Amino acid sequence: MYYAAVIFLSLGYLNFCYANLEGPFLFFGPKSLEQYKRTALKYLDQDELMKIYGEQAAIVVFNNQDSVPLSSGYFPRLRKMLEGHTMLVLPQDFLDVHPDYVSNETQVLTLQGPWSERDAQMTETFARLQDIYGPGNVLGVLGNSVSQSQQADYVDGEWTRVKREATDEPTTSQMSPTADEEKPTKALLKYALYNATGPPGKAALLYSSGWPELQLPDGTVTILDTPIGEPTVKPTRLYTILVVRFADGENTRDKITVEFSFKQSAGWWAAAGAEVRRGRGEGVWLLAPALAAPAAVLGRAYHCSQPLVYSSDNATLTFPDIKMQPFMENTQKFADAFDCIGFTTVPIWSGLMVSFIMLIGLAVSISMIMDIKTMDRFETSRSKQLTITVSE
Repeated sequence: MYYAAVIFLSLGYLNFCYANLEGPFLFFGPKSLEQYKRTALKYLDQDELMKIYGEQAAIVVFNNQDSVPLSSGYFPRLRKMLEGHTMLVLPQDFLDVHPDYVSNETQVLTLQGPWSERDAQMTETFARLQDIYGPGNVLGVLGNSVSQSQQADYVDGEWTRVKREATDEPTTSQMSPTADEEKPTKALLKYALYNATGPPGKAALLYSSGWPELQLPDGTVTILDTPIGEPTVKPTRLYTILVVRFADGENTRDKITVEFSFKQSAGWWAAAGAEVRRGRGEGVWLLAPALAAPAAVLGRAYHCSQPLVYSSDNATLTFPDIKMQPFMENTQKFADAFDCIGFTTVPIWSGLMVSFIMLIGLAVSISMIMDIKTMDRFETSRSKQLTITVSE
């Protein structure tokens, strides 16, 4: 990671940003892309994109900042370099999962300036990353952050965007207001995934199927659905701290910083709490649940399908569910998880108790039936009348 950062900083034309990319997209590099090739106009879904990102040692995203349609004629050096690599053209307008949400080894390069300089930036950057991570271990993604009105075309090895022919259809200004409502929008992630690398044994991974909800002491409730930058790990003498930053509502300039603290003892790790800080104000310390704090054996994850609430006297941070693992060597995937729901639950105990009571009633009933004494002699028409003497 360090050497990759040095490479990017050494190039004067590099400008990193996590902009929302728009398609069509060109994926190139690893041979594993062959298995994801689809017929024309066939999109890749979220699971397939996650698999592609997860298979790579490093990802570099080339973000073209220009409304001019892309053509292989603008990038002769890149075209020549790609002759020995696998290419995958995606016609979709947006990527359901951005690479930097999945892989920590993701860099974004903004392409600006003359086309020849952009061509040199891409080829030199991709070649140097391959020297670091090895051939076939680097995924290149070419997209745009400027809205395009062209569609993708891929013919005889050419990757290009073809201009639409002029028609007699009404222009955008003449279209009815409902046309804007029918435009596709970017599919936002509906889950929270915080992946932070760090020193050996200090990496952390946290996942939730929904965004965390923060209620501050002033009574405001904020859904933390806009992470800013990459999560980081801050080791201290007592704790390992996972730091995640979010936009404060619609204003991305102000940040809400959440620091999740984890400690280890006697071969176990446990979540101690979380500190929430708004802007540069004073932080609020929120404690993990006292009776059900996330904890597991080192090298194992913790999972709970029930809400996890970090709380103080007047503030809360709520996850709809949680899966977390600190003190990791790498953050490629979770290890086997300890579940917050044990082998027996309250409904299970209730069912066992009711069954036990019913079994006791059945046993008493059977014993009473077996204790009934029946007569061993009976009256007949030929015998004398039976006389039964009842003694008190």
